[in-house]
Amino acid sequence: MPNTLFAILTLSVTVSFGAELASSDTRRHKHLFLDSHDIQSMENLELVLHTPRRHPDNPILVGSRPWEKWTAYVNGRPVLYDSASGEFKMWYLSSLMEPSAFAGIQYKACYAVSRDGVHWHRPNLGQVHWPGSPNNNILQWGENWMRRVNVIMNPNESDAQSRYLMTYVDVFDGITAITKGHSSDGIRWKLNADGKPWFRKHHNANLMGWDPSIRNYVMYVRMPGPSQNIIGRSISKNFIEWSEPEVVLAPKPSEPRKHFKGLAAFQYEGLYVGWLWVFQRGAKEWLRADAELATSRDGIHWRRPFPGQYFLSRGAPDSWDDQLAIPVAPVIRDRKIMIYYWGENMPYGRANLERMQRGWIQDGRRIQRATGLATLRVDGFVSVHAGAEKSGTVVIRALEPVAGNLMINAEARGDIRVTVHRLDGETIEGFNLRDSGAIQGDSLRHRVVWRNSSKFTELVGRPVQLRFHLQDADLYSFWFE
Repeated sequence: MPNTLFAILTLSVTVSFGAELASSDTRRHKHLFLDSHDIQSMENLELVLHTPRRHPDNPILVGSRPWEKWTAYVNGRPVLYDSASGEFKMWYLSSLMEPSAFAGIQYKACYAVSRDGVHWHRPNLGQVHWPGSPNNNILQWGENWMRRVNVIMNPNESDAQSRYLMTYVDVFDGITAITKGHSSDGIRWKLNADGKPWFRKHHNANLMGWDPSIRNYVMYVRMPGPSQNIIGRSISKNFIEWSEPEVVLAPKPSEPRKHFKGLAAFQYEGLYVGWLWVFQRGAKEWLRADAELATSRDGIHWRRPFPGQYFLSRGAPDSWDDQLAIPVAPVIRDRKIMIYYWGENMPYGRANLERMQRGWIQDGRRIQRATGLATLRVDGFVSVHAGAEKSGTVVIRALEPVAGNLMINAEARGDIRVTVHRLDGETIEGFNLRDSGAIQGDSLRHRVVWRNSSKFTELVGRPVQLRFHLQDADLYSFWFE
């Protein structure tokens, strides 16, 4: 089994999930196994949650500059790849204890660029004197703060001055608010651009961005529950006025110590995927912070397919991220999913932040708040897994093939074969098990072939069922092209 194995939902007997037509658009999107929507039944197989691989150079960004004081971390939606410049761009945060600042903390954002997403350069921006010199990469902040920065490329604006959009947290007349900005280059920003900040006591927000299916911008905000933090969803047609959030995720009654402090959501192959930030609280202090996988078909009704199991958990004891690991929305580039995350090796809390910035060395290692990188194979969130001991079968709900090839993303240490059936269960001639070519090896793009055919031309417009027969293999996705 691959070493990214993290958690398993075992289905060793045939389990039925229903028989309606699979709804994913076979012409546009891949079929993944983040939920059981496309599965009619499975036998002798398991749904496996995979964890990303931490980069060997972690932490990839450390707060080593005087204006960072060992805090250089990501929050919100802070990293993107700009295809026009060929650069990764990051808007990371530094939180400095400063008695003269609002609430005693100077929250500010800094800017960095990279060609490979691993090695980062801090350009001199000349916007802020710190202390007395403009030679730094600090962005000019707003009235008081620039906190929880979310940046997206504007999909709707032809005005070059609004190529980038931002939400961030600032303070107006002593009250925190989520406000907005726009920029032509991601460096020089017009802040509080519309003059309409959104005042909220709980101001943590993760901007998903533009959702073309509903033609609205979508934001997931932290909200107060009766005794715990929960997640709400807000939408906007113009990026100015936002709806009052509706609750979309809350801890179960059996999870009284869990707080949901954020949902870093993004769209992937027609689905909604998110990293749910789960903080656990003890009697007096925060105990741990990790991230679960969450999925949705509409952005409103969310599921936690592996509740209590962590997609990205804290690092090993005595590592730089052994107390907290919080991922942000990923960048998909170079045939992999790049997941940046905020990590730290101190217990979460203000008192420890102040101690760290005075210079905290413990057992020869620096206590710090830094940025890490973890990577996952494309489509690699969840797989249908078969062990080496026995083969298994997964039956896909009825779908209509597209003329062309059936492709799969899979790691076959043994093999995978595919059969095609009518809705009454009868195998279609030429697409049976003895005609199916054995798929072996690890590839993001295996092409399925049968003895006399590899294309579905004669089956177009006819609802059929696919059956994948796995032996010692992991199937991540399938699609037609």
